[in-house]
Amino acid sequence: MKKWISLFFVLALGQISFGQTSNGHASRYVFSPSGFGIEKDSAYLNVVGPLIDFQYGITDNLSVGIGTPLFLGVYGTASYHAQISDKISFKTGLLAGVPTVGRGTFLLPFAVGTYGSPDNQFSVGVGYTSFNNDDIEINGAALNIGGYHKMGSRIGIVYEAWYLPETETAIITPNFRIYTNRDRRYWNFGFANFAQRQYDYEYAILGYDINGDGFVDTQDPNLGGLAIYDYNNPIKTKGSWGRFILPTITFAMYL
Repeated sequence: MKKWISLFFVLALGQISFGQTSNGHASRYVFSPSGFGIEKDSAYLNVVGPLIDFQYGITDNLSVGIGTPLFLGVYGTASYHAQISDKISFKTGLLAGVPTVGRGTFLLPFAVGTYGSPDNQFSVGVGYTSFNNDDIEINGAALNIGGYHKMGSRIGIVYEAWYLPETETAIITPNFRIYTNRDRRYWNFGFANFAQRQYDYEYAILGYDINGDGFVDTQDPNLGGLAIYDYNNPIKTKGSWGRFILPTITFAMYL
């Protein structure tokens, strides 16, 4: 459960500073950002499942925003974008939030670099998730890649993949992007494949109970008796990957 909570909040990274560029919606994929930025005075609304987000461009390089994941919390964002060269863009920022019920904090600093043009691009990103409340504490890196490739005037392919090393959790999501209303809004249609490493546990034998009193009497298995296991120190062994697939429908528009 803790792993999926961590992944849920990592996906909030996809709400950071996505918006209009001079060539359309180049600054976001499905959940994650690209290195392209939001333009000055652009107001942008994103709806990604339960995540509702609003962004505003203060300058051509700096943007801020506010959002909520299903009204279970509220967060603010800030990001800075820079064009390094004709083909290379870079963005860095921070998401910080609190739950609406109870105490806790969530922080997600991130950086992403993009190579290509708005119509044909590929990105590599890294962040660090820190989620802490009275019951759960999750800290660790978050790695992702993403890309967009234009197929026509109103359609393209968008994709991304995430990996959380600390929890061995991954998500892969390919989508079709369809533009409407003179490219002022778009819809992504696809699916998300969630995968998480499942573990089995083994227990060392402390010895054997011959007298039936629940205590170890001997270390020699040849003498018979009931094996006594060390349940206080389980040995974790890797098992299979647990998976499930969900449809994805995301929406974004200029206000």
